[in-house]
Amino acid sequence: MLKALPGTFVAGEMLDWEAPTGGYLLTACFATGLAAARGMERFLARA
Repeated sequence: MLKALPGTFVAGEMLDWEAPTGGYLLTACFATGLAAARGMERFLARA
């Protein structure tokens, strides 16, 4: 859905509401936050 909106980055539990994180929700949020930040760096480097 977000592929149509370049420059939009998301992180956290809303990526997969039904994810079986098994109590590791904070770890998943931090990991996806890092991935989003790296994606933003790449996106801005191309601009």
